Amino acid sequence: MVIKSLRSRLILLLVGLLALVLLAVFVAVYTSTTLSAERQAARQLELGARVFRSVLDARARELATATQILAADFGFRQAVASGDLPTIASALDNQARRIGADQALFFDAAGELRIASAPGRDGQAQIQAVASLSPEALIAVIDQQPYLLVDAVLRAPLPVGEVAMAFRLDQALADELRELTGLDIRFVSSYDGEVQHALSTLPAAQQWPPGSMRDKQTLNLDGERYQLVQLSLLEQAPYAVHVQLISPLRDLLASFAVLKRELLLITLIALLASSLLAVWLAGSLARPVASLADAARRIGRGDYQFRVWLKRRRADELGMLADSIDLMRERIAEREQQLAHNAMHDPLTGLPNLAMVRERLQSAVAGGQSGVLAQCNLDELAQLVNAHGQDLVDNLVCQSAERLNAALPPRSLLAWQPGSGFVLLLEGRALDDAVLLVDQLLGLLADKLQIEQVKLRPQWLAGLVEWPRQGSGVTELLRQASMALADAEPGDHRVAVYQAQRDEAYQRRLQLARDIAYAPRHEELSVVYQPKLALASGQVPQVEALMRWHHQRLGPIRPDEFIVLAEQTGSIALLTQWVLNAVLAQVREWLSRGIELQVAMNISALDLEDASFPEQVEQALERHQVAPRYLSLEVTESALMREPERSLASLQRLRDSGISLAVDDYGTGYSSLAMLKSLPVQYLKIDKSFVLQLTEGSDDAVIVRSTIELAHNMGLAVIAEGIESEDTLHWLQQRGCDYAQGYFVSRPVAAEVLEAWLGEAQARFAYLAEREVGVSPSPV
Repeated sequence: MVIKSLRSRLILLLVGLLALVLLAVFVAVYTSTTLSAERQAARQLELGARVFRSVLDARARELATATQILAADFGFRQAVASGDLPTIASALDNQARRIGADQALFFDAAGELRIASAPGRDGQAQIQAVASLSPEALIAVIDQQPYLLVDAVLRAPLPVGEVAMAFRLDQALADELRELTGLDIRFVSSYDGEVQHALSTLPAAQQWPPGSMRDKQTLNLDGERYQLVQLSLLEQAPYAVHVQLISPLRDLLASFAVLKRELLLITLIALLASSLLAVWLAGSLARPVASLADAARRIGRGDYQFRVWLKRRRADELGMLADSIDLMRERIAEREQQLAHNAMHDPLTGLPNLAMVRERLQSAVAGGQSGVLAQCNLDELAQLVNAHGQDLVDNLVCQSAERLNAALPPRSLLAWQPGSGFVLLLEGRALDDAVLLVDQLLGLLADKLQIEQVKLRPQWLAGLVEWPRQGSGVTELLRQASMALADAEPGDHRVAVYQAQRDEAYQRRLQLARDIAYAPRHEELSVVYQPKLALASGQVPQVEALMRWHHQRLGPIRPDEFIVLAEQTGSIALLTQWVLNAVLAQVREWLSRGIELQVAMNISALDLEDASFPEQVEQALERHQVAPRYLSLEVTESALMREPERSLASLQRLRDSGISLAVDDYGTGYSSLAMLKSLPVQYLKIDKSFVLQLTEGSDDAVIVRSTIELAHNMGLAVIAEGIESEDTLHWLQQRGCDYAQGYFVSRPVAAEVLEAWLGEAQARFAYLAEREVGVSPSPV
């Protein structure tokens, strides 16, 4: 049953709380009497423990004296010195009988147990554990039984042995200690936590609870409560010997029974009186609280146009609460207005923010209206912040916002979003009109400004997108406007309009940049090989390895497209390692079948700038068991010019390891002759742009001929790429070019196709070895 009346709830609450308090007091006092009895029992146990220790120490000293007498006996020492074991055993047995020992033990000078005897019988003993109890005595476990052990060293005059007397912790000792301490005694010996032997002065010992005991605890035995303290005599895993001193609580608890009955009566009387008081107090609180609750409900509904009122003006806490609620009502109203404003406005400029733009744009699109969304941003914003600080840029933004506000046409919304710049919503505007309007606004923003003694002529750029023709989703339109802004440039093209084809290219570029790192894992990469024909012999001693990427969704990707992306995204090292391992694995397979080809592969500038790259190449050669002479690395002129010192160091180490090196695309970069002379390369590769249109007397012919002569003078072999006709091939052979590469020789092919082609090439190009190679007598 749910009680809805506040007065009834207060009565129940107060009575319940008072009942709980009185119950807690009753339980606390009731428990304290029990605890007091337990504390008294604990004090008895502590006293008993000290008496137990004293009695055990006294017994140990007494027994130690008797053992010392035997150790001091001249005849006994002579028997020990002479090794007369029967005499020793007899003496031990007699002394054990005399002093009442349960075991007599003799150890030789090496500590080995030689004799163990008990009065009246012969036998062997095994000592499982020994621990010190006091300076005079030890506790030992002998044959699974606990013993009090006293020992003495035999000297003649040097130590020749040791004699010990063992006294079992038995029932007689427990009874004797009970008489002295007034406490029940229990001796317990255990092995690996399991009780092996126990004896007690309690009649309920047979019903002792299983499991190990704590050092101090209360337990029940046959319906009687006892306080227990446990003393450890020996702890030597897996053996342990404990003595437990036990004190009954029955007599101590009986003395507190009268006090508990009186306490119960007092508690009941106090509960009745406090209940009457709670009824009166609940009535005085319920009425004003109900009024305050009604006021809180109205505030919760958003009604702030009233004052909190009580029937009687109160100066107590309820009156203060009423005033506080009224003040809270006013403050909440003010803050809600401020929050509503801040949620839709930028704190710097006071303009609407992107949230309001989204809301307004969503309404316009849903209402079937058309318009243009423009995003404007400050060109070289980062440089302005670095040069003049964020405060100056903030002032610039605020002044620009004032200029735009003054020039805005009707049905437009100007917003500012940090990171995105100004966002302008032009409802009902055609795209052409919007471009002219935005260009005028950018011209207005470009007027000279002076801020903090700094004169500025800021350049603003804008990107526009039209809805619903170019998009209808709010997020989509904002993204498209941002893409259009990225196409804008200072000057005549400061206003750019979104182009769908640029979006497609942008999305493709994003996907490729994201997927290129996973291409090796998805097995989308492959290697093809393009032969390099030796023009002097007609043989093919080299091939160039070229990587191909077949995207699982986009299909084949051009190398010039994905290589640039790999360098920009930092994935080029991953691709280089993949190609290196693929090439060396193929070379290893060819060598195993008697095919010897030097394979060239391209490396990036980022590879050369990595100081660990030469070591990675060496490790790959060793891993695939390929000699360095079968690998050639090609690097472009532009790559060498990025970090010349690092690149030169990496090239030198690669050359020292026996790897061939080549300068690729020679003639398209900016390397000087001095730079070329310092490179540890063996090959110079003329870019195909000079070879494709090679005709006698052309500028390209002059460049190619000069390059061949220059390379030969520097001791370099020349490779010409882009050979697409037999005439070009013959021309290069006549000018002394060493190697030719191009579609006329062979397109890049897979490894298995290359193997078949090599057999055909030998016959196809055999005539080259028969031609006379020379230099044309006439100028090129």
